[in-house]
Amino acid sequence: MIGCGNMGGALLARWLDAGVVQRSAVSVCVVQEDVAEQVRSSHGVVCGTDVATALHGADVVVIAVKPQQRGAVLQAAAQARPGPDGPLWISILAAVTVPQLQQGLGDQARVLRWMPNTPVAVGRGVVAWSAGPGLTQLDLDRQQQLLGPLGLTMPLPEPQIDAFTAVAGCGPAYVFALCEALEQAAQAVGLQGPQAAALARQTIVGAAHLLDGDVRSAQQLREAVTSKGGMTEAALAQLQQQGWGDAMTVAVQAAVKRADQLSGGG
Repeated sequence: MIGCGNMGGALLARWLDAGVVQRSAVSVCVVQEDVAEQVRSSHGVVCGTDVATALHGADVVVIAVKPQQRGAVLQAAAQARPGPDGPLWISILAAVTVPQLQQGLGDQARVLRWMPNTPVAVGRGVVAWSAGPGLTQLDLDRQQQLLGPLGLTMPLPEPQIDAFTAVAGCGPAYVFALCEALEQAAQAVGLQGPQAAALARQTIVGAAHLLDGDVRSAQQLREAVTSKGGMTEAALAQLQQQGWGDAMTVAVQAAVKRADQLSGGG
């Protein structure tokens, strides 16, 4: 792995917990030695700061750095493992396309572009993926082995990956922000801080489990909670008046726009 931040660390933790890869088979490269020490301590894997050392003998390389760092990282990776006989490259760089990856790694590089979200750490995530040319059956088998314990996976045409990222990649942050807002609202009506936090968290968790285990749509579940003339109806009317549905659409559109900006950057 090149990079092991929040998302890279979530993937690695899940793979290790699920037994998909063994600690002895993992080598990680990060920029700073203090970060390398944290990775070694947290995950029990080899971690250093030299790209060539980390990539030596690797069958699969996961690129998990910030998209703004792609230029230097791809150049160093291509120099360390050039040519068609190199590893299978899996990139989780937001807004960096397969052609851009191949431009940096070499035209003959075998590339997969993934976009996971952080719930992959507990096997309840969602991962979209798009494949570059020249992949072998072994490459696809290895991908399936790694995708298996992460959650829902879906192949998508490359032009749709940024839209997916704006919804599912960023989506957990939207839910966490909702939990924060619900906690603050609970405090505003007189509940104490610890109570407000516990109630907000469990409400989100319980609703998510219900959504996951019930055949009804989100709309149907909402309607089932919303009695005519009741408290929920009054609350939702205020949310609609404040335009929270429109705000979500604007938020997702802003994320897609930022992806366009990142894709054009160096």
